[in-house]
Amino acid sequence: MRILFPILLALLSACSPSGGAVDAPETNISGHFTQQIVISDHLHHRLMGHLISAMRDGVQMQALVIGQRRDGVHRLRIYEAWSGGTQLPFASTTQQLDGCTHGHCRDNAVGIVFLPDALFDHARAHGFTARLLGRSGAINIRVPPDLFLALPI
Repeated sequence: MRILFPILLALLSACSPSGGAVDAPETNISGHFTQQIVISDHLHHRLMGHLISAMRDGVQMQALVIGQRRDGVHRLRIYEAWSGGTQLPFASTTQQLDGCTHGHCRDNAVGIVFLPDALFDHARAHGFTARLLGRSGAINIRVPPDLFLALPI
């Protein structure tokens, strides 16, 4: 259940390219999300990402929501995320998130990297890099510190 509420917030915030706040009393979830940016311009797959900070019943979580821009190449299936030799808490998803950009919804959800407080604080100062692993191989991602600083905590 702990993993579910950031996924719900990700679904609620997926169609806003500029960031904002979400308050969903029916699920007792509130939080903030950032704008969506390019986090990997891989030769065959362009990955987009935005950060979320979700609160439910006094429990706070931060996460990076990753989407794949539809590009005519196969859909990615990512199973793991690693950073600095450490496996990160990661939830793969096969749900389609509508990542709307300029009126065009064209992103597929890839997964969510959960960011423990220490990693989130480090990323606010230095940015965040990780390597995603799946059937199609490895893809490196990078999120600049500015995006972390844009998220109210």
